[in-house]
This record gives sequence, structure tokens and C-alpha cells, in this order.
Amino acid sequence: MTVPSTLSDIRSKVRLLTGSPSVIQLTDVQIDEYVNTYYTYDFPEQIKLFNLREEFEFYTQPNVDTYPFPVNEYRTVFPEAYIAGYQSFWSQSQEQFYRIYPQLEFIEEVRQGDGTAGPYSFTLTNIPCLRGYTSPTSPDTIFSQVLINGEDALGTNQIARDDGNGGWIQEDGTPLGGSIDYVTGAVSVTFANAVTGDINAQNIPYVAARPQAILFFNDIFFLRPVPDQSYKVQMESYRTPTQLLASDQAPLLNEWWQYLAYGASKKVLEDRLDVDGLAKIMPLLEEQQRLVLRRTIVQQTAERTATIYTEQVQFPYNNNFNSF
Repeated sequence: MTVPSTLSDIRSKVRLLTGSPSVIQLTDVQIDEYVNTYYTYDFPEQIKLFNLREEFEFYTQPNVDTYPFPVNEYRTVFPEAYIAGYQSFWSQSQEQFYRIYPQLEFIEEVRQGDGTAGPYSFTLTNIPCLRGYTSPTSPDTIFSQVLINGEDALGTNQIARDDGNGGWIQEDGTPLGGSIDYVTGAVSVTFANAVTGDINAQNIPYVAARPQAILFFNDIFFLRPVPDQSYKVQMESYRTPTQLLASDQAPLLNEWWQYLAYGASKKVLEDRLDVDGLAKIMPLLEEQQRLVLRRTIVQQTAERTATIYTEQVQFPYNNNFNSF
């Protein structure tokens, strides 16, 4: 006899709990939506399980300082972070991070406007320079790091800012002609309107090296110093569970199937506004939640909370009272 644990078994349990034996009352597709909604969104937020905690890693690119966090694949990340195997400084505070690694802009006059919109070509002198970036939660918003500006005949400021991919956009995000090489500083830009007078450039120069610090902010990893080559970056994270799509597919741990069935049933009853049904099912859902948590609790019980003194008492891997 096979112990139940698959999506098909979860469907059957949901039908029993919600009093929906017929596909006319509740289709398999609808049940799957309830199950996966609970499994993907509610489940990992309500309880943090040892089995969903795993290593998260990514690889740097030369002269690229920002890396998006895959927010739909992972829930959260934790320090400590390791870059090329070295334990690295971690911060989630811009104030703290940029006090150590300030964003100082270099401003220079690069050209004189000739009464046309361009193109204007020149080379930045303080290079390489940081590039713009976007947030994974706001992909249409570009945070530029290079700014070119000049005035037209009416005294209106004409702005070109980088799009992070070597191109230019206006202040409102409208594309402009031209390009920028962030490493060599070679620039070609065409403004929206004719420019007269001084054309100024603002950029943030840096010296590339092995990164030693990470800022995690706005679902983006900012590395300093900016990488000079590829490095592996590692940290711990909580993964988002993978949806159940096939009838014979089981959750990550087979024992979770009843918890998912009760969770999906709760959502069905909520949509039906079945208050009495919810009152009956909630104690059973909470019981399943305690059972699911039990493995994590037992796993963590044997481990003491880590402190600065931990290595001094765990034989044989002690550090001889900080002697090395």
C-alpha cells in the first residue's frame, strides 16, 4: 500500500474537507490553484523550516557592482556572506554602507554645445565609472549613475542619464541616441533638443578589486569594491517551494501533504464565506502546522546559540582562546 503524498491525494483530501465530491462543485484546476497559492505564498511565510533553508550563490561580473535578488525564487537571505571564500562585511543600511564606501561624484566639463542636439563625442577622464541599475521589484525604474547635461537656447536643462546597459535616456525615461563604455569612458550622446554652452558630465569613479562588503537593499546586492573579475558570492537563504503541477508530484517532504490539503481547504472555505467550516478546520490546520514544525524544532534543539565563545568550547575545533 502506497502512503498518500501526491497532488492527487491532496485533491482528494480537499474535496473531503470542503464537502465538494463533484468536479462541478470544485474542479481539479481550481483545487490546484488553491494548493499552489497556499504552498507558494502562505506556507513559507507562516513557518520557517530547516528544510527550506539552503545556500544561495551568484557569480560576479567584472566591473558590475549590482546584482538583483531573485525575489520569486527565494524569500529572504541571511548574513554571513562569503566572497571567494572570504567572510565579508554585510549591511542592510545605506547610511552605514555608504559611510564606509561613499558615492562621490566627479564633475567635469566635457564639451561645448554647438547649437545642435548632437551627437556629441568625448571621453570621461576619471574612469572606470559605476553604471545604472534597476530593481527586480521595479524593472521600469532606472537608477542612473552617469549624468550628462547642458542648456538649450531657452536656458532649459537638457539631461541624458545612463540606462545601465550602455545607452542613454531622458529624465522621464525616454530613450536617447548614443552610448557609453563604462570602463574606457568613451561617450557619444544625442540630446532631445539643441544644446548651447557648457556640457557637463557627472560620474562615480572606482578602483576595481576583490569585493569585501555587501549592501542588501531594495532587493539588490551592491558590492564594494566593484569586482575586477568573476567571484562566487555565497550566503544562506530561504527558498520558495516549487509549485505542484503534475498529479503524481509530491511536495518537498511527503509529510507536508496533509498540511497543504488543510491550507488549501481553508482558502476554499474563505472564498465561500463559510464561517462555520473555517471554525471547524482551523484547529486541525494548526495541529498539522505543529507537526510540520516538529522536524525543524528537533533539528535545532541540539545546537547551541552561536556566540564569540562558541569555538572555545567545541572540541576539537577550538581556537585556543583566540590565540589565532
